[in-house]
Amino acid sequence: MPNDKERIVHIDSLRGLAVLLMVMVHAAATWNPYSSTQTSPLAYLVSGLGGLAAPLFITLLGWGLLRSKLTRRQRLIRAGFLLACQFLVNVVSPHLFEPFTPGVLSLMALLILTEPVWTYPLRHERLSPQTYVLSIFAAVLTLTFLVPELQGSSTWKDRITTNSMAVFTGHLVVTGTYPLHPWILFAVFGATIAALPQGEHRRPAIAFVALGLTYSGLLLMHAWQNELAWALPSGQALLTFFPANGPFMIASLTGVILLWGIVSTRLEVEWLALTGRCSLTVYVLHFLPFAFLHELDERYAWSLTASMLVTLSYTLLWGLVAAQWYKRHPSKNLESLMRSIELELKKRHQSYEELVEE
Repeated sequence: MPNDKERIVHIDSLRGLAVLLMVMVHAAATWNPYSSTQTSPLAYLVSGLGGLAAPLFITLLGWGLLRSKLTRRQRLIRAGFLLACQFLVNVVSPHLFEPFTPGVLSLMALLILTEPVWTYPLRHERLSPQTYVLSIFAAVLTLTFLVPELQGSSTWKDRITTNSMAVFTGHLVVTGTYPLHPWILFAVFGATIAALPQGEHRRPAIAFVALGLTYSGLLLMHAWQNELAWALPSGQALLTFFPANGPFMIASLTGVILLWGIVSTRLEVEWLALTGRCSLTVYVLHFLPFAFLHELDERYAWSLTASMLVTLSYTLLWGLVAAQWYKRHPSKNLESLMRSIELELKKRHQSYEELVEE
């Protein structure tokens, strides 16, 4: 991880935006409105932006991994640290997960471990970045459209239950909340951005956004005319998140490109960048209040509007607190702890090698 002088502000801002969107979507899932039959512009805002949280998070991971040259030891340490953080998140959120439920942090760990495999064509120039990402895009879309049953059930309990190693492995790869397929597409896309010379990705990005918006708009019109659900976390809808179906992949990739373009060229907000520098810490810690407060919406019979306002306030609060904490205590976070573990293990390994040589 780079020090503050080496950091790229718009990347930190994107990380901050990604983790706050994650906070928002988890808060919205926790504090469901008492009556789910209501609709409001706030609900559409939360669900629309919340659906881009994980795609943006994984895209940034792919971007960073291609620019890094991690050793095998570093990959193992970071993957292990993320798996430990995933376990912590699961333990403090028993209303959402089982202790060993794979989630977005375990997906990131798996991507880090397998990075030499899926970045090989980019690092060794076996394919042009554009050809490679289009190949992965075509493969992922083919599987999601033609073999949707590969991703398993859309029932939340089925996707979090981990009663055996076989089930855990299946959830990690294809049937969980954030499995390797189809989410690897976003990591490859982020790595492709990093591999392309600056500015070279703009034209194809604009073309994809135009096609993506057209496709999503046509689906919305179809849903409206035929009284169908357009987008839902799971169940019967044209776009679903659990599992991430083909239309969702297209729409979310379009959204990621738009957010990347807006933030990298138009948006420079200091507190958002500071939040991004401790995004892992924010992600893990924002679950803690849910353990004690997840029944508030039912206890007080919140309306949909009240629930969404609380969700947005909770999200903004985490951003402001994280930015102030990082400004005052830049080394007191999970990111710094992970770096410290890496350095300590590296020193011990070097000491062991010196001892063997003697």
